[in-house]
Amino acid sequence: MTVHIQDSPARAYREAGEAHDLDALMATLADDVVFRSPLSATASFRGRTQVRELFAVVLDALSELRYQSDLGDERTRMLTATARLGRQELHEATLLSLGEDGLVEEITMWVRPLPALTALMAALGPGLARATGRPGLPLLVGAAVKPLAAMTRLGDRTLVPLLTTKRPR
Repeated sequence: MTVHIQDSPARAYREAGEAHDLDALMATLADDVVFRSPLSATASFRGRTQVRELFAVVLDALSELRYQSDLGDERTRMLTATARLGRQELHEATLLSLGEDGLVEEITMWVRPLPALTALMAALGPGLARATGRPGLPLLVGAAVKPLAAMTRLGDRTLVPLLTTKRPR
């Protein structure tokens, strides 16, 4: 059974994200929610406390979050959105698994293009590291991820155009 967008339990999730309303966003989540990160195969955030810390940093970093698609049924929703991270536009796809009560139990997210993903990592990493309370970790994380973001941004601007244009023969 397909649920129309206006009737979807994910509607409150979308609206809260677009409004940057952290409390409203958290109200859509189950207590034992799991967030699977687009940044790492090993990174996941479990429970409302960890996910709240993550979403606080994310909402602070992103602007112009707008959802375009919401597809699925009463238990599984696939959302697509665009947002800005500074001057970089990013596209996200989010898979929501909903419980019988309509609360989000699991979130799996993908982000593209690669320069946006690495810029997101560079923007979120130090903020998440600060939340751990470990001195020096924000500097270490920043030092590790900022060169990667710079390399992918440079490659996207200089190398990709060379690969996608044909030379005359």
